[in-house]
Amino acid sequence: MRILITGATGFLGSHIVPTIYKYYFSKDNIALLIRNQQRAIELFGKLQNIQYFDLLNTNYKEQIKDFKPDLVVHLASYLTSQDDEENINKILDVNIEMGTHLLDALKGTGIKYFINVGTCAEYYYNDGELRSAYLYSATKTAFRAILRYYQQILSFQWINVIPYTVYGEGDSQKKVIDYIISSLDSKNKIPMTAGEQKLDFIHIEDVVDFFITLINKIENIKKDFIELHLGTGKGTSIRELAHVIETTYSRSTNIEWGALPYRQNDIMQSVAHIAKNKEVLNWEAKIGLEKGIQKIKKDC
Repeated sequence: MRILITGATGFLGSHIVPTIYKYYFSKDNIALLIRNQQRAIELFGKLQNIQYFDLLNTNYKEQIKDFKPDLVVHLASYLTSQDDEENINKILDVNIEMGTHLLDALKGTGIKYFINVGTCAEYYYNDGELRSAYLYSATKTAFRAILRYYQQILSFQWINVIPYTVYGEGDSQKKVIDYIISSLDSKNKIPMTAGEQKLDFIHIEDVVDFFITLINKIENIKKDFIELHLGTGKGTSIRELAHVIETTYSRSTNIEWGALPYRQNDIMQSVAHIAKNKEVLNWEAKIGLEKGIQKIKKDC
């Protein structure tokens, strides 16, 4: 199977690519669509015969056409809760324009499968109905219409994956777990919200395992479209998370709960509906939050 991957140098991609390589490598059957070739070489330089298609190279569409991927794993995304002028341009560039040009490049390639990665922020009320919390997630929802159009003309199977709160080693973007851990060493109280948000924390190792399982079993999926929500199915409030971290590190956090207001459209409940993962892939997350935090502590 020839696999084209976008977003390879991001948090998800930097973990997923080496594992896909391990399972699916044979000469010239994995290609990465990238913006920063130097970063890609730093991450994957030891993985031989991976092809790099540079988005800044005007020939990248022809390279994709010549490669003729069977499967695209579209991880690339610009994630932010901000919607100022600078971020609007970046959001539209990555989440709409890049994906559209990618789909255009797939014309005539015989593409069979397209795995698209959305966001749980598309489901503000956590009730299965699409309603975006942020402009970022709104562009993810808007891209669905573009995907649907190209699916009609190219006849590929579309698997939409909705990750929840992914955490683990190597994330350059500081997240709530990092803020809580940093409060362990803080002499001053770290201001946070009241911490009532209930989130579904899934470890990056489980995310990688999910994608490998999905690719391994993708030929068994007969529907033209399926959406799978990638989480543990268990919700943990931010305050409960802080307690798990305190227990794991045997130290007390130094947080001023309620010092910050909730953000506009802050998502108060975001827990994955996971029944379909078991039904379609016979897959479920294996790493509980306590074990995941222990892994972070070990990696520090």
